[in-house]
Amino acid sequence: MYKKILVAIDGSQSAYNALDAAIDLAKQFDSELYLVSVVNTANLPMNVGVSYAPGLIEDMETASNNDLKKAQDIVAKAGLTATAKLLNGEPREQLVNFPNENGIDLIVMGKTGTSAFTRVFVGSVTRYVSEHTNINILIVV
Repeated sequence: MYKKILVAIDGSQSAYNALDAAIDLAKQFDSELYLVSVVNTANLPMNVGVSYAPGLIEDMETASNNDLKKAQDIVAKAGLTATAKLLNGEPREQLVNFPNENGIDLIVMGKTGTSAFTRVFVGSVTRYVSEHTNINILIVV
């Protein structure tokens, strides 16, 4: 039923709960797993200097890559493989565009999210994605 499953990874417990659900589905349907983390570069303060911004973005990318690595390790322990993708931009838009551009059949997301840099209030990204995509979504608490 689902050939390509995307899991939104942000380092939160909710995201790892979503990953567990996606692993179960991937095993059931013999699906490909895609792990996607988005570095929110869209909301960087306008006064961040050119010399300062690259270091900030690099730190955010490092944290996101660490989250993706942890998620890949969990997938590997379950006996599966996954394609990890780090994207830059507005998370809501990236999590709508990437699935459409890559033939994703199901988006699996946590209900709430947390990263080292931002706290996502209940449903802000998840709600946006659910309202702006025609792809099935599984929201996990």
